[in-house]
Amino acid sequence: MNNKIRHNIPNSLTYLSLACGLGSIILSSQAYIFQAGLLILTSLILDVLDGFSARKLNAETKLGLQLDSLTDMVSFGVAPLLLIFNHLSSRGFSGLWIYPLLILAAWAGAFRLARFNLQPLKTSSQDDSLGLSITQAGVTLSLAVLSDLSYPNYSLPDGVYVVLLLALSYLMASRICFPSILWLFPSKIHFAVLLLIGLLTLLFLSPFTFLLIFCLGSLAVSIGRSLYIRISRGSPAL
Repeated sequence: MNNKIRHNIPNSLTYLSLACGLGSIILSSQAYIFQAGLLILTSLILDVLDGFSARKLNAETKLGLQLDSLTDMVSFGVAPLLLIFNHLSSRGFSGLWIYPLLILAAWAGAFRLARFNLQPLKTSSQDDSLGLSITQAGVTLSLAVLSDLSYPNYSLPDGVYVVLLLALSYLMASRICFPSILWLFPSKIHFAVLLLIGLLTLLFLSPFTFLLIFCLGSLAVSIGRSLYIRISRGSPAL
């Protein structure tokens, strides 16, 4: 395959992911909250395909790394925060406390990306990451909103968003090591079992609620794993 084409494939996916992030910001500002949330999830899919194609085509470049970071800040840093703000505003919320929390989350996401770019490149997609990725934090926030919208007769308390913003901001800036998502599926049997549980859960919950529970559960497991490793090595717990 022509080198120019080979290197342009991952970058093209990154640009599409960026377009989804920008589209989400525009839609949420126009009160199309559900559609804006879906665009963030679409951006996630494109982000995964971007990284996968770069590795498979051996097309990882410094330019691609910088483009990916800028896209992550827009699609998973800014867009989910505006999604929450516009979602809360659409149901009549006008509290001032939301502003410092949104700024804190944006700072934490920017710090996480800057620290990641200063670290050596991963040698494997299954390597641990220092601090929660801005991608996982942004997707978790977006799923909370989409889950909230899935139940017209029930709304998540505002306090849930407070806890999520504070916790995810801390985790992004922390020195907790988070494993790759592949760590949760060590074998095909584990994957099949979790898939079956997920399909059964969908009989009672919306897909977004299930994915939110999965994200929060994986966070809890990852934090527990990190604490166990640190304690076993005699290091400080956090």
